Amino acid sequence: MKEFKWGDNPALLVIDVTRALADEEVKSSYPPCVEAAVFIQKLLAKARDVDIPIIFTKGGKLSHTSGGISMTDTERGGWAKKNGIRVESKEEAIPYMEILSEISPIESEIVLEKSRSSAFFKTMLDTYLSSMKVDTVIVTGMMTSGCIRATVTDAFSNDLNIILPKECVADKRIEAHEYHMEEMGLKYGRVEKIQDVMDYIDQRS
Repeated sequence: MKEFKWGDNPALLVIDVTRALADEEVKSSYPPCVEAAVFIQKLLAKARDVDIPIIFTKGGKLSHTSGGISMTDTERGGWAKKNGIRVESKEEAIPYMEILSEISPIESEIVLEKSRSSAFFKTMLDTYLSSMKVDTVIVTGMMTSGCIRATVTDAFSNDLNIILPKECVADKRIEAHEYHMEEMGLKYGRVEKIQDVMDYIDQRS
C-alpha cells in the first residue's frame, strides 16, 4: 500500500461541536460527544500554538427555526423530505447554533454556517482552503456517520489529504461511529491517535 502523505500545510476543521451535542448541561447532548469535545480542546490549543488555519462549522437558520418560525419545504430541502417540518422553540434551536464555549473560536478563526451535512456544501470552505494553499485537513467533530463522513467524502473529492484523530470524532451511537471511522480510514484518509496528530502539528513549528 502506498504510504499516506501527511501534507505540508494542514488546516483543522471543527465540525458542529455545538452545545446541543457536546454540552452536558443540555438535555439533547450525548456522552461520546461530550468526551470528544475534551480532546478537541487539546488539539485546538496545539493548532493555535503553531498558527495553523482553524475553521469551525455550525448549524444556521436554514437548519433550525431559531425564532420558532417554521420554514418552507424549499428552505429545508432534503431535511423536510426525510423528516417533515418541525417547528422548534428558540430554546430548542439556539443550542444547535452555538459552538461549545470551551472551544469558542477566537476572532481570527473562520466560522461557517451550513445547512446540509457536508461542510463543503454551498459554503466558502473550499475557497478558503484553496486560498490558504491547504493540502491536508484534520477533521474533528460530530457526527461520524453524518456530517463528518459527508465532509470527509467531499474533502477526498477535492484531492485533500485527510486525517481523523480518533479521540476527536464522535457519534451518538458507538457502533455507527466505529463502522464509519473504519470505512473512512480504508477509503479516504487516515485514522490516527490524537498524540500522533499533535506530533505532526508540532513538526511544523
